[in-house]
Amino acid sequence: DGGKYRQSLVVTCSGVGKDGTVRVVRNGVGMREHAAVDIEGIKGMWSLRRKFDDEDDTFLVQSFVRETRMLGVQSVKDVEMEDEEEKSAMEEEEEEEEGGALAEVIIPGFNSSKSTLFAGNLSVGKFDLLLQVVEDSVRLVDSQTLALVAQWSPFSASDEDSDDDEPMGFITVASANESGQIVVALRGGALVYLLVEGSGATPAIRRMKRVTLDREISCIDLNPFGSSSSSSVKKLDSNIMDIDSAESMSRGTIKSRLVAVGLWDDFSVRLLNLQSDDPSSILDQVLHINLGRGNGNDSTAQQLAMSDPDDQQQLGESGQHMMARSLCLVTMDSQSTNSNSSIIHKSMSSVPATGNNLDMLLVGLGDGKLISFVVNQPGPTSNKWSTHSRKEVSLGTQGIHLTPFRHGTSNSPGSCVLATGDRPTVVYLTGGNAGSNSNPKLNYSTISLTVEEDDEDDDDEEGGHHASHKNISVNVAAPFRSSLLFSSATSNSSSLCVADENTLRLGMIDDIQKLHVTSYKLGMTPRRICHHEAGRVYCVGCIGGVDVGMEANQNNCVRFFDDSTFEELSCINLEPFEMILSIESVSLSINSPPSESDSKSKSRDSVSPLDYRPFIVMGTAYAYPDEDEPSQGRVIVVECNSGATGNLKADTEEDQMLHRHVRQVADLPLMGGIYSTAPFYSGNILVTCGSKTLLCQLFASVVEPGELVLNNMGSGHHGHLISLVVKSLVSSDKSLSKRQEKKKQLAIVGDLMRSIALVEYYPKHQVIQELARDFNSNYCTEIAMLTNNIYMGSEGYNNLFVLQYNPHATTEQARVRLNTVGHYHLGEMTNKMMGGSLIMPSNNASGSSTGATTTGKVASDKASYDSSRKINITIGSQTLYGTVDGTIGSILGLGGKTFAFLNALQRAMDAIVRPVGDLSRGHYRAWEQDQKKHASCGFVDGDWIETFLDLNQPTMERVVMEMNKDMRWRIRDDGKGFSIRDESQQNLMDTEDGMAFSNASALTVEDVLCAVEEMSMLH
Repeated sequence: DGGKYRQSLVVTCSGVGKDGTVRVVRNGVGMREHAAVDIEGIKGMWSLRRKFDDEDDTFLVQSFVRETRMLGVQSVKDVEMEDEEEKSAMEEEEEEEEGGALAEVIIPGFNSSKSTLFAGNLSVGKFDLLLQVVEDSVRLVDSQTLALVAQWSPFSASDEDSDDDEPMGFITVASANESGQIVVALRGGALVYLLVEGSGATPAIRRMKRVTLDREISCIDLNPFGSSSSSSVKKLDSNIMDIDSAESMSRGTIKSRLVAVGLWDDFSVRLLNLQSDDPSSILDQVLHINLGRGNGNDSTAQQLAMSDPDDQQQLGESGQHMMARSLCLVTMDSQSTNSNSSIIHKSMSSVPATGNNLDMLLVGLGDGKLISFVVNQPGPTSNKWSTHSRKEVSLGTQGIHLTPFRHGTSNSPGSCVLATGDRPTVVYLTGGNAGSNSNPKLNYSTISLTVEEDDEDDDDEEGGHHASHKNISVNVAAPFRSSLLFSSATSNSSSLCVADENTLRLGMIDDIQKLHVTSYKLGMTPRRICHHEAGRVYCVGCIGGVDVGMEANQNNCVRFFDDSTFEELSCINLEPFEMILSIESVSLSINSPPSESDSKSKSRDSVSPLDYRPFIVMGTAYAYPDEDEPSQGRVIVVECNSGATGNLKADTEEDQMLHRHVRQVADLPLMGGIYSTAPFYSGNILVTCGSKTLLCQLFASVVEPGELVLNNMGSGHHGHLISLVVKSLVSSDKSLSKRQEKKKQLAIVGDLMRSIALVEYYPKHQVIQELARDFNSNYCTEIAMLTNNIYMGSEGYNNLFVLQYNPHATTEQARVRLNTVGHYHLGEMTNKMMGGSLIMPSNNASGSSTGATTTGKVASDKASYDSSRKINITIGSQTLYGTVDGTIGSILGLGGKTFAFLNALQRAMDAIVRPVGDLSRGHYRAWEQDQKKHASCGFVDGDWIETFLDLNQPTMERVVMEMNKDMRWRIRDDGKGFSIRDESQQNLMDTEDGMAFSNASALTVEDVLCAVEEMSMLH
C-alpha cells in the first residue's frame, strides 16, 4: 500500500548485477497531472470549442451554486502582455515562449449569475452555436460574436406550440447533442423535447414534444448512438472523429432517436422515442428497463409497460435500492487492450454492432454501482427496442457521474466513459474485432494521478523529473483537448479536466491498460525490499560486485529511497562478507530494562512496554568462502523517521520541510544466518537463525540512557533442519498488534525439508512450543499464514499446498498433525508471498471492490442466495505471490458456496471445452513430487475459469447445461466435494441450505457470466 492516500501497488526486486532494478507495478489508468488549482465547489464542467470544426477546446465552463464561471485558453504571450510593467522585460523571450494558460473569461451571451445545467457546441444548418441551459432558460450564443441569439424559457407565454394548460416549472436537469436536440426536465416530472431550427435568418428553439412522468426526474441523456443505421439519421463516417484530420473536414452530427430518463425513488430507466411518427405531442415510451435482476431472461423481463402501477412497484421491489444518478447512451468501440468482462452476442442479426461497435446504456447509481446494458435497435428481425447482457460492478461508495470521451490512436480513436466517484474509473470495450474469436468485453480501469516533480535541490545535469502516484476522488469531469496547454500530447493520448471538492486538475491519459510497470535502475543486484511507511521510504538490500571465484560479496549495502520520487536518501554499508537475508518494517515496543522487571517479579511477563515505535529490522549472514552454511549473522534495528536533524535532502512533498534520517539503534549478533524476520505480538519480533526460531525484544539501555538494546528471550524453538521462513498474523501496524495481544500467539515456521510447523509462544514461561506439524517432506520455498488455522506453502517442485490445523480434534495424534486440504501445481517456483491485492480497497470496510464480502478470515456462508439467483461471490484472504520467473499472481480465499460454484464451472469446462493442443488442464495442474502424483484439490484455476468469458455463445450454453446436470454448484464445498459438517456424499445438501435451493431455477449463461466477471474484478 503506497501510503494511506496513495495507490495500491507492488514493488519488486528484479534483475542481476548492473541490470538490477526496482519495479513498481500498479493497477489502473495513469493520468499525468499538468496543472492543478484550488477551486472549491464545482458542481459541473463542460468543454466548448470556439468553432464547431475546431480540434481544440477553447472554454471550460464551470458550474457552482448560483454561479457560472468560464476559463479560456490563452497563449502565454497574451497572458504576459496583460501586465504592462513586464512588457519590456519579456520582449527578448517572447520568440521562444510557447504553450498556453487558462484564464478567467466572460462569454456575454451566457448567464453567469445562475448555475449551468448543461453546456455544449451545436451545429444547425449554417449556424455555429454555443448552448447554455440554466434553471429558467435555454440560451443559444453565436460562437463568433459570443452574443445571445435565441432563448427559450419554460415560463414564456409566447410558445406557439403550447396547447395544454399544464404548469411549467424550473429546469432541474438538461441534456443535448451537437445536432440541436435538447431535452430538459422541469419540476413536477415534466420532460420537454426541444429542437433548434436553422432554416431561417436566425436560429430558433422550437418545442416538439413533452410528457409528464409520475416522479421527479433525476437524470437524462441524449447522446446519439454512432452505429445507428436509420435512414433519417446521418451516419457517422469513420474518419469524422479523427483528431488529426484536416481542418477542411467538418464534424458530422447525428440526431438521437432516443432519450434515456431516470427518476427519483425509482429503480428503472425509461427510453423514450424522439422520432415517433405519432402526430401527438406526447413522448412515447419504447422500453422500460429494470435496474434489478429480473426473473426472466434478458430484455423479455425488462420491457414492462408503465400503465400498470403494480408492475412498476414490482420493479422497485426486485431492483436495487438506489436510483440512477447518471445515464450515458454511447457506442463503445474496442481498442487493443486486455479484457476484463464479457458481453454476449445474442446473434449476429440482433446485435446492433458494425465491426467492433456496440450500442450501450450505462447507468451510474448513487451507491457507487455501475450497471451496463447492450441496446438492440429495431432491425429486420425485430421492430422493437430491447436490451441484454446486463452487467453490474461496484466502483466505490459515492454516486457516479458518467462522462464519455474519445481515446486511442489518431486513425482509430475509441469511445470510453469516465465514471467519477471515490475511485474514478475508465470504462472501455475490448475484443470482438473482425477475425477474432473473443467476445466484446467491458474493461474497468481505475485512474491514478501521476504528479511529476522537479529535483529542485539538484543543479547538475542529472537532475530530472520524478513521478509520484496517488489515488484521487473525482466529483465532476470533462474532456478538454488543447495543443497549447498540452504541448506534449501524442496521437494516442487524451486530456481531461477533473475536479473534486477543493481542486481542479488538468491531466493527460497516455495509455489505457490494466497494469503499468515503472523501472528504476540500481546498478547492482537487489535482494530484499520493504516499505517503511513511517519514514515514507523503500529499503532495498543490495548485493555488490562478486569476484571471479564466486566468493562472498564485498560491497553489500542497504539503500533507502523516497517512496514517491524514488530519490535515494541514504545508504548503510554492511560489513565485509555480510549480506542481507531478510528485511521487515515493524512496530516494536520499547520495554523497561530486564533488570528492573526482574526485581519486581520472578516472571518476565510483567515487563511493560514504554512506547511503540516504527523500526526497520534486517537479518544478515556472514557468507565466508570456507563455510557451506553461515555460522554468524546479525539482527539490525534501524530507525528512519521524520525529524529536524540529519544530513539528508529536504522532503518537500506535501510542504513538509523536515529531514528524514537513518540511524542504526541496535544490533544482535547470533550464531547463524538470519533467514527470516516477522512482526509478532506485544511489539516483539520472531527471527529464524539457522535451525532455531527465536523471539527478540527491544529494551531501553541501562548503561547508556537514550540508547536501545535488542535481546532474545528464552531459549527459542529447536527441531528444524534449516528454518527458512517464519510468518505470523500480526501486522506491522501498531494498533493491530495491540488488539491481538490477548489471542494465542501463534506463528508458522517453514523448514528447508520438513514442511511447515505451527508454534505458540507462552509469555509467562518465555517458551516457544511446537503445537503441530506437517509430516510430509515438502521442501519449502515460501509460506503464508492465511488464518489461525489455515496455512499455505510453496515447495521446490513448483507446487502449492494448503494445511489446516484442527485444535478441537478428539485425539492427541490428530491435534499434532497439520492436515493437507489443498494441492495445486503452479508450474513456477514461488519465492515470495504476502497478503494484499493490487485492487484498491473500497472506503466501505464491509465490501470489496466489486461488492463481494471480504473479511480477515474466510467469509461466512450463512447468507443465502438472493431471490434473483445471483451467485454471491464471497472471498476471504487475499495473497499476492511472486515467482523466480518474474510472475506476479493472486490467490483468493473463497467461501464454501463460491468454491462449490467455481469448482462446478471448472469441471464443466474440463468436460466441454477443448484446450489448446489437447493438453489436459487437470493433468498439468496435478500435484507431482518425486514419484508421487495425484489430482489437484482445494484450488480453482482462475486463469482457466476466466477463459469462459472468451467462449462463443453455443459453447457457453453447453458449459452451463453441464453445470445444471452436475448440480454440485448448489452445495457448500470445502474443496473435497462435500460439506465440512457432513462428510457423507449421499447427503450433499444440509437442511438449511437445501431448503433454500430446492426451489431455485437452473443456472443461466448470464448468471455464470456475472459471477466470473465479478471474480475477474478482484485481482
